[in-house]
Amino acid sequence: MSNADSRVAVKESYWPDDWGLLLSAFAAAYGIGLLSLLALPFLIGTAMSSLSLNEAQAGLLGTLEFSGVMLSSLAVAPVMGSANRKLIAYIGAGIALVANVASALMSSYEMLIMLRPLAGLGAGLAMACGNATVSNSKNPERFAGQMSVLCVVLMIVVMLAFSRLSETWGLSGIYASIAVMIVLMGLLMYKLPDHFNHVDHEFSSDFNDSNGGLLKLPALFMLAAFLAFSLRDTMAWAFVERIGSEVGYSGEEVGNLLSIQAVIGMVGPLLASIIGSKYGLRTPVTIGVFMSGLVTYVVSQSSGSQLTYTIAVMLMPGTYFFTLAYLTALAAEIDEKGRVVAASGSALMAGIAIGPVIGGELIVLEGGYGLVGWATIGCVILTYLFVLVPLISMHGAQKNEE
Repeated sequence: MSNADSRVAVKESYWPDDWGLLLSAFAAAYGIGLLSLLALPFLIGTAMSSLSLNEAQAGLLGTLEFSGVMLSSLAVAPVMGSANRKLIAYIGAGIALVANVASALMSSYEMLIMLRPLAGLGAGLAMACGNATVSNSKNPERFAGQMSVLCVVLMIVVMLAFSRLSETWGLSGIYASIAVMIVLMGLLMYKLPDHFNHVDHEFSSDFNDSNGGLLKLPALFMLAAFLAFSLRDTMAWAFVERIGSEVGYSGEEVGNLLSIQAVIGMVGPLLASIIGSKYGLRTPVTIGVFMSGLVTYVVSQSSGSQLTYTIAVMLMPGTYFFTLAYLTALAAEIDEKGRVVAASGSALMAGIAIGPVIGGELIVLEGGYGLVGWATIGCVILTYLFVLVPLISMHGAQKNEE
C-alpha cells in the first residue's frame, strides 16, 4: 500500500493534533513574520499623511523592510534540517522587537529607512523557522490551513486596533503596537521544535534526501510561484486604504471594513483546513490562484465605485489565505526537511518587498490604478505557470510509489 493509500485509510480529525506546535508555528511565521504585511495599508497611509510622502516614498519603507525579511529567511532556509529553529526564531523576534521600539521612538523618514530593514531581518528569521515547522506535521495541507485560520484571526485584531491607533497616535503608535504584538507572539513560540523531525508525508522522493534540494527545478519554480503570487497581492494591498479614501471612506471606516472582511474571509482558510489533501493539490491551487487574482484585480480598479470596492475587499483575505495554505502545503510536500517551505517565506517576501514600490511607481506614472491592474493579470498567469512544475513533479513521484 502506498503512503497516499494509507493516509486515505486513516480517519483524520479536523482539529489540530498538537495545539502547541500549531500556535508556535503560527506565532513565528505569521504573528511575527507577516505582522507588518497585515498592517501595511495603515503603515503606508499613515506614513504618507504623517511624513508628507508620496506613494513611491511610502512604498519604499515597505520594500526595505520586506527585503530584510526576504534576505534573512533565505539565508537560514538551507540549514533548516540541522539548525536549532527555536533559538533562531527567538533571536529574530528580539531583533524585530528592538527595531520596532526604536521606530516608535524615532519615526523620522531618514531613521525609518535605516530601522525598517533591521526589523525585517529579525522577522525573516522567525518566519523561516515557523514555515519550516509545517513539514513537522503529518498533514501539511491541513496544518497550513489551520495556520491561515489563526492568521485571519490576527488580521481581525490588527484591522480593528491599528486603524484606531493610526488615527490617534500616528506612525509611532503603529510601530509600538507591532512591538507589543511581537512580545505576545514570542510567548506562544515555546513549543517550536529545536530541530527537524522525520514525518511521513504523502510521498517520498530523492528530492527529500538531496542536500541540494533548493536548487532542484521543482523548488526553484515553487519559489518563483510564491514571488509572483505575493507581488500580485501586495501591489493592491499596500494601497487598499488609499483606494478606500478615494471612494469616500475615512481611515477608521476602512479599518472597520477590513475587520469585517477578515471575519468573512475566515471561510477560505477554514475550507482549506477542512479539505486538507482530500482533493489533492492541483485543483485547490488552480482555483485559488485565479480567484485571488480576480479579486485583487477588481480591488485595484475599484477607485471609482464604493460598492465595487466594498464587495471586492470583502473577498480578499478568504481567497488569499486559501491559496497561501495550499501553496505552503505544496512546498512542504516536495521537501519534508522544510528547506523549500522555509525558503518560500523569502520568496513570498521578495514579492511583498517590491510590490509596494512597483505599485507606487505605476500609480505615480499613470496617475491612477490602470497599470496596476495589467500588472496583476500578468502575475496571475505567471503564478499558475510556475506552480505547474512542482505539481507535475509531485504527481510523478506519487505514480512511482504506486
